[in-house]
Amino acid sequence: MQHPFITFLMERQLIPAHASRHLSGMRALVREPIGMIAVGHGLLAAHEIDRILDRQRESTDRFGEIAVEMGVLTAEQVETLIKIQEFRTASVICEALSLAGILPCEDAFRYLGAYLAGDAEMLAMLTQPGDAAEA
Repeated sequence: MQHPFITFLMERQLIPAHASRHLSGMRALVREPIGMIAVGHGLLAAHEIDRILDRQRESTDRFGEIAVEMGVLTAEQVETLIKIQEFRTASVICEALSLAGILPCEDAFRYLGAYLAGDAEMLAMLTQPGDAAEA
C-alpha cells in the first residue's frame, strides 16, 4: 500500500510516476512501532511493551488500544504517537526523494508541511514560481 504522502505528491504532480516505484521497495519506509517511539520518550518500559504484545496476540485490538485499556498510556498519548509515526515515515520519504535527486530537499520538506497542514492554499503558495521562500 502506498503511503498517503506519496499519493499527495503524485496527485498534485509534484513527483513523477517513477518516484513511487523507487520508494515502494525501500525498507526505511516501514513504520516505526508506536511502542518503540513511546519507549524513546520514556512513556513505556520494555516490560510494558511485552505485556501489551502478549495481550495483543490474544485479541484483535491494536497496540494503542490495549495500552490505554491497561492504563499505561492515555488516548491522547496514543493519538500523538500515531501522528509522530506518520511524520517520521513522511520525513523518510522526503529524505529518499531528495537523495534520489527527485526533489530538492527544501521542496520536499515544504510539501510535507503542506501535507501535514492539509492546507490547499498553503500548497498553492509553496508550488508557485517566485514563492515565499524566495521573498
